This record gives sequence, C-alpha cells and structure tokens, in this order.
Amino acid sequence: MEPSSQPAWKHLRERSTPFWVKLIVWFARHSGRRIARLLLWPIAAYFQLTSPAVRRQSQRFLTRVLPHAPRWTDTYKQIFYFAACALDRVFLLTGRDQDFSIDVSATGSGLNYAGAGAPAILLTAHLGSFDVLRVVFKDRRKLKLRIVMDRVQGRMITDVLAQLNPHFDSEIIDAGGGPQLVLRLHEALAQGCVVGMMADRVAGDDPGIAVNFLGARARLPSGPWKLAAALGLPVVICFGIYEGGNRYTLHFETLSKAQTVPRAERAAHAQAAAQAYADRLESYARAAPYNWFNFFDFWPDEPARD
Repeated sequence: MEPSSQPAWKHLRERSTPFWVKLIVWFARHSGRRIARLLLWPIAAYFQLTSPAVRRQSQRFLTRVLPHAPRWTDTYKQIFYFAACALDRVFLLTGRDQDFSIDVSATGSGLNYAGAGAPAILLTAHLGSFDVLRVVFKDRRKLKLRIVMDRVQGRMITDVLAQLNPHFDSEIIDAGGGPQLVLRLHEALAQGCVVGMMADRVAGDDPGIAVNFLGARARLPSGPWKLAAALGLPVVICFGIYEGGNRYTLHFETLSKAQTVPRAERAAHAQAAAQAYADRLESYARAAPYNWFNFFDFWPDEPARD
C-alpha cells in the first residue's frame, strides 16, 4: 500500500469546543488537581461510549500487548490515562510540578546527552506525557528545549495551553511552518538547544520509513533520522510514563551518538535507526500499554480483522 498524503491521524478531529476546554481548564486551576480529577471518570466514560473508532483502535492495539483479550475495562483504563495526562498538562504548564512525583531513569548516559548543554535530537512518542520533561529542563537551567509540534492538529487545546504559559510559544517550533521549519530548526540547534520531536506519526509529504512494530509493518517519520545524520547530532529517546495517581517516570536512553553519516549511507542509516527506535518504543508500549495514545490505525498496511 502506498503511503497516504494525509495520514490517518490527520483525520482525527477534536471532540470538544473551545468553551468546554476553557471551562475544564478554569475549573482545574481553581479547584486544584485532586478535585479536578473527579471529572476524569465521566469524561473517560463519555469517550468510551461515544467514540467507536477509539474503542476499535484501542482494542487492536491492546490485543497486541496484553496477555489476554482486551476487555471494556482495559479500553476504559487506556482512555482514562489519556485524559489524566491531558489534565496534568494544565498543572505542568503552569508551574505546579510540586503536585507530582517524577522519577528519572537514564540508560546509556541518555540524560547526560540531554543535559550537556549541546545540541541534540530528543525523540519521544504519543506514549505517556511529554510535558513532564519540562520539569527536568526547568530544574537544570542550562538546558534549552525546543519542541517540534503541529499546531494545526489540536489547535484548540494548544491555543489554551499557550494562554496558560507565556513561554509556551517560544518553546515551540511549528511543524507546519513550511520552509521556516528548517530555518528554525537550524537556529535552535545553533543555540545549543535540545530539539524534541514526536517520532511516531508520519506527516505531510514524508513517505515515512517502514519498520516492524508489534508484529506488523508500520511507518515512522524519516525526518528525525535525516536531520541527525546530516548534522552529526546525538539522538536520545525519552518517554514520560504515567504510573497512576500523581506518579510519572521519565526514561532516557541514548539511541545513537553524534556521528556524521556520508550522504550515500544515510538511507540505510535512517532505516536502521528507525527500526532501533521502533524496537525501544515497542518495549515501552508493552511495559506500559495503557500509556499508548495513538487512537488511529497504526498499521494501515495490515488488513482489518474486526
């Protein structure tokens, strides 16, 4: 199957209105996290009852990672974890990190790369929360983080988050910025920033790289690997796993050290690097299955088995 110019996740629409998003954010900020979390139970139930596509994709994913056939309670828990991480963004972006218990686990000096004050590529996925990473960068003031994200997809919530945190916009590099994207990436790296990217969704005209993931073929974006190879940058992966309650664990790993790859070898290098990333993502997804927040068909080349 040829890769689509409009990936499946691009067709996901926001299931709310600005009024309700702002109301929930207002309630969370004025009532506190403990009270606001009471909203998560009915919100998760609402999405489970009214989103058959979400239920279907949840079950397809959970079938691959759970030792038993997924039950409705498993899907509910996955949606609940998604809602919990979304709510926690409000508090993490407004400096309320004292409300959380965040542990850091670093393998292969991954955190050292991210904390060296030198440019690096930091890759994550829609697995758990990326926002808890801000706590580490805030505590280590020498670190400078820039996050590449698509502001059009999910504009409603990102606009609200930008209002919560005056530094939000300055930390964002818009993935939909066209030619300006490359310029802003080079500027950030020249300033010694760590550039964070989601490396689990193909966007735009990127054909992606086919990898083996959870027993089937999936496509990952090629951009991060091309950028790292061309500029000779180290690649670090980081996943902020939600453990329930107010607990998160940040996992850092070094995927590749700084190396300039000859142009003729970059395609093979990108393929190997993308597969290495997919292998680590699979390991974390199996260990924390309810943290998986890609509620779309992640394996479009595989026939549906509903």
